[in-house]
Amino acid sequence: MIAESQTGKIIRINFYFIRHAESVYNVSGKVQGHLDSELSQNGIEQAKSLAKQLRQKKFDFCFTSDLTRASDTAEYIIGENIYKESIKYFKEKLLRERNFGEVQGRDKSYFVQKAQEAGVTFEDFTPEGAETKHQIVKRWQCFFENLCHKMWIQSEKDELDVLIVSHGAFMRESIKFMLKNYNCEFPYDPKDLDRSAPNSSITNFFVIMETRPDCDFNISYVKFESFYDKAHLENISETKCDL
Repeated sequence: MIAESQTGKIIRINFYFIRHAESVYNVSGKVQGHLDSELSQNGIEQAKSLAKQLRQKKFDFCFTSDLTRASDTAEYIIGENIYKESIKYFKEKLLRERNFGEVQGRDKSYFVQKAQEAGVTFEDFTPEGAETKHQIVKRWQCFFENLCHKMWIQSEKDELDVLIVSHGAFMRESIKFMLKNYNCEFPYDPKDLDRSAPNSSITNFFVIMETRPDCDFNISYVKFESFYDKAHLENISETKCDL
């Protein structure tokens, strides 16, 4: 049943934006980017704990990066979910981590060294062969806006729940983009976006789409309801690695 306002149709999408659980490369301090890396044993425990927390959430869709550390995390979540048979599951290259070019597979210290040699900060450095931050957010924009538009056209429900499993740097830049480009309510300290999401953390936000007199489809409002939440890791260790 589609909700109607005085101006027309309204649809709400609840997004659960999750960073993959700890990987083997996270433990060793290596830059991953587009390289594949399996979950560490601790990462498996993180994914299982997150799965238990979300087991009763009725997701309509799950979209995950096609890199193993993300898709394995998603599959632990779905496997534990009591509604797993009805979840539509997709692997999506647009949700991959940033391609870090020549520093992929190297220690983070090498990344920092190359930035110093270039005379820029680590945060502003684009390694040779790497994606720029602009290219990352264009991937997110393409995925996000196309998904919202598809749900607007095809959904027979007025509220949907969507699970997304992706990567730390990709999530950070994607959230920054949303705050700049949509009507967002973000009741958290924006300075926290200077760091990547912790492994297996959840950022929950909802999107309101509605018709407007001048167009058929409009993302009118976005509200963040949790940010980098890692309550499920209370008794599980973490590796502080943002790449």
